[in-house]
Amino acid sequence: MGMKVKVRIAPSPTGFLHIGTAQSALYNWLFARKNGGEFCLRIEDTDKVRSTKESETNIIEGLCWLGIQWDGEITRSSDNQSRYQELLQKLLDEGKAFYCHHTQEELDAERKTQEAAKRPPQHVCVHKNSEMGEKSGGIIRLAVDETSNRVIVFDDIIRGRVEFKQALLGDFSIGRSIDDALYHFAVVVDDADMQITHVLRGEDHLSNTPKHILIYEALGLPVPIFAHLPLILASDRSKMSKRHGATTVADYKKDYLPEAIINFLGAMSFTFSKEILTKEEMAEEFELSKVHKSGAVFDVKKLNWINSQYVKKLSPIEFKVAIGMPEIPDAAVPLITERLEKLSDVQNFNYFWQEPEYDKDLLIWKNSEQHIVKESLERARGVVENWDFQDLKLLRIRLDAVAGNNRGIVYWPLRVALTGKDKSPDPVEVLSVLGKEETLKRISNAIDKLK
Repeated sequence: MGMKVKVRIAPSPTGFLHIGTAQSALYNWLFARKNGGEFCLRIEDTDKVRSTKESETNIIEGLCWLGIQWDGEITRSSDNQSRYQELLQKLLDEGKAFYCHHTQEELDAERKTQEAAKRPPQHVCVHKNSEMGEKSGGIIRLAVDETSNRVIVFDDIIRGRVEFKQALLGDFSIGRSIDDALYHFAVVVDDADMQITHVLRGEDHLSNTPKHILIYEALGLPVPIFAHLPLILASDRSKMSKRHGATTVADYKKDYLPEAIINFLGAMSFTFSKEILTKEEMAEEFELSKVHKSGAVFDVKKLNWINSQYVKKLSPIEFKVAIGMPEIPDAAVPLITERLEKLSDVQNFNYFWQEPEYDKDLLIWKNSEQHIVKESLERARGVVENWDFQDLKLLRIRLDAVAGNNRGIVYWPLRVALTGKDKSPDPVEVLSVLGKEETLKRISNAIDKLK
């Protein structure tokens, strides 16, 4: 690749960091790292009404949490207002843009008529070549030749050759006023000023690209290379939105490790050589042309599995830091991480650090009588009382001897007495973590419930 690669992610601070934006950021980062290029972060705050500092902070914190680090300083569209004004005026002076004075009611009526006639929405403005178009005060539109036979063509790295008929675009708006540029105009100016070589963004921007090419051409600026990434889809294969559940990175922080999210997002739309890999390993294999064209369904089961693989690798200290629970005994961590998919599910193992609460009926093994269960717990207590807690194998042998041919009559109530649950790690492993004193205390409490 001859040119020095420079890419960017340009989220709008009108909401929290979307999981789809996070994937776009990752793919931009991978592409930059693979090609020895630069990855930039620009806050696209052109929407003055909806943009908030809270959203901007969330976006920045979300990228940092995921470990997607940008190069250089963060830039903001709001810092480039004078440049937009300069170039909007340039297009007006050259007759490449004009003022449209139609009211919103007139534009809405026009759109409804086009929809009823099943025609593509477009506004071919009568003010374009009139004195009205030179009179300030209205929306600024780019003058597009509606009689042109031109087909705007660009080679998308992911999608191949893409074509749009220029005549169907209409005279689209690029500024609310001379000092209030709209997104279409601002994004082109910003990318050109930053010398962005490749624009990698979601396929929902595909229809915007011919408009942006026309703006580049009108300004006499070089057009970057485009690649439109597939969207992340919900289970019904529609675009993932709030109605489908969690959509922002912040929604996943309590349940997943950032490395797992990165691994999952990277593998959603690209086939790597293995299922578990770091973003650095992804960068070594990444080829933009091999990104899948079709959208990928957000498979929570797959995310849970990937997360479980990362959880298993954590040391006791790392695990307790990740979930913010220093009170968990170190010896319990392997028993938990071996079974954990979502971090918040650690509460299912709270019996390791607090005494369980449960109804006495849970102690009953199948159809056994209460006094039989009570007797089996008493025998189990006797075994534990005479055990030095050094040899788990020997303890299991002695408990098996007490159980005889009916292991359930001993191990079921013992499990419940120790954990308060019907599912848990092996009761012998649990009691080895709890220790002799706590184990005997819990067995005695269970026996008392059965009196």
